[in-house]
Amino acid sequence: MFSAKGFTLVEVLIAALIIMIGVAGYVRLQSYYIRSDAQTNQRSVAMQLAQDKLSDLRGFTSLRPVPGEFSFSDITDDVGGQLEAGEVEVTLTKDEQKLYTFNRNWEVTHQYFVDTNADGIADSWLNNGDPALPAVLPLWPAQKQVTVTVSWADPQGEQQSLSLQASIAPVTQASSYQAVSESDNARATPVVSHTAGLAPDVVAYELGNNNKVETSKPVPQTSAQEGNNQVSFETVQYTDSPGDETKLKREEFVTVGCLCQLAGTGSGKTPHITVLADKALGIKPGKEVIKTIGEPAPGNQPSLCGQCCRDHHDTADMVVNEQHYRAEEGTPHKHYESDGKGGFSMASALGDQYNEVCRFRRVDGLFQIYPDWQLLDIIAFDDQYLLDASNLEKYTDYTEALISRHIQGLAAPARPNDRNISVVPGGYQMIARGIYLDRMKTEHRQQVLEVILSGEKNWKALAPFYDINLTLLANWSVQSPDVATVTHQDIQSLVDPDNDYYGTYSRGRIEALQDGATKVIVRSYPFNSGITGVEAVSPKEAEAVKVDDSVEVKVSDTPL
Repeated sequence: MFSAKGFTLVEVLIAALIIMIGVAGYVRLQSYYIRSDAQTNQRSVAMQLAQDKLSDLRGFTSLRPVPGEFSFSDITDDVGGQLEAGEVEVTLTKDEQKLYTFNRNWEVTHQYFVDTNADGIADSWLNNGDPALPAVLPLWPAQKQVTVTVSWADPQGEQQSLSLQASIAPVTQASSYQAVSESDNARATPVVSHTAGLAPDVVAYELGNNNKVETSKPVPQTSAQEGNNQVSFETVQYTDSPGDETKLKREEFVTVGCLCQLAGTGSGKTPHITVLADKALGIKPGKEVIKTIGEPAPGNQPSLCGQCCRDHHDTADMVVNEQHYRAEEGTPHKHYESDGKGGFSMASALGDQYNEVCRFRRVDGLFQIYPDWQLLDIIAFDDQYLLDASNLEKYTDYTEALISRHIQGLAAPARPNDRNISVVPGGYQMIARGIYLDRMKTEHRQQVLEVILSGEKNWKALAPFYDINLTLLANWSVQSPDVATVTHQDIQSLVDPDNDYYGTYSRGRIEALQDGATKVIVRSYPFNSGITGVEAVSPKEAEAVKVDDSVEVKVSDTPL
């Protein structure tokens, strides 16, 4: 009840009590959800750390101990592989100062498959030390049972842990059934249908004979421990005729950033390289040579950094033979440590650290190191531009002319000149695409050139080119930030690249603010650094940065 003049004191106190109870319950509920979310994130990270270690241990290259190589024999408790045992610090939020500590360890049990009932047939798995094992054991066990345990403190300070277990057989990845049989069975692979991608994220190119090729959207992954970026995508060639979209060929690439240190002189590989044989693109394997080699600097880095640091070094002979990673003014490239501000310190002495980014392609089931990416041009437009069929045709005409003229040694064509946009204040997504062409051996390039000059339309099937969506990897800025701003957030691991590609972090999103005009500027480094979105790894790469500053954004309160 209440009086004619207002609420009584008792009524006010009761109402206040009810509100306090409700607010307290809501706060407790929110606190519960926050703790639950943090715990889930920590458990997901712990699972990934355990899986990473199991994958790392499977990467041995020999069975018996070999100096400078990771062997099957090296796998013991808390020993083996690139990822060390002990504490791992990870950021779970955008705040890089907020670190969560995990502890990763593993135990290894040797197991043998032996005859326990004396009938001459092996029938049971026994662990090392079991009294039923024969007196004389094989040189190495039939398998090693590995249990990786990751522990951490949850938000309440309570200790949590999880374990993953796997068996590792004494078979190197290069000798595994999958790796050995993939190339032999390449012509007998099952027919797989392909769903073509859509512009502006994916652009398909005609290769002739109803065949098309397209490159998927790059998927970045980041390593919070060392700041490494790893970016993967694939290129698919497929038929495109009525009622038939069949996948014919798939190329899978990973580009990874590493922190390395010089390790002296030793045995390393030249890169695998794309070649032209029998009027079709193929792969020439790398070979072992004696040269300068490196090794990963201390710390937790992607497993591919072992091969990257060791092999990504050139010699004069490699350059002359046109099977090198990257030449600088016709000589083997040098290695530098970047200060992140445009300064570089050249690594020259044993143990000197340097930044490296390497490109890998899956070959016969394994990732093999490849020559550096070669960016011809980067071009920007708004996310509606390629949805218009005529614009899409103009864009592909430009990119094909760019590639053709580069092979012929001619100047690049002019970019499409109708990419300016007029908008009212609000948000608009921009797209950046990079056109890449692999360096070809002289003989390969000459054959493609002859086909181009003959007027044949199928020359694109002979040239290793790639059209890649660089939106989330390129560097964005604007000329007049008072008219419009553009997002350029730090690269993060994409959470849901299929359904929410631009949702994890934002780059290239224009926020139009007030009347006026501004240029949108997008930059990318021409070699491997541009694919991973990190700073250039050498002064030459920094000097050769590719820029598109030709798109103008006009902002007006009055729609045009």
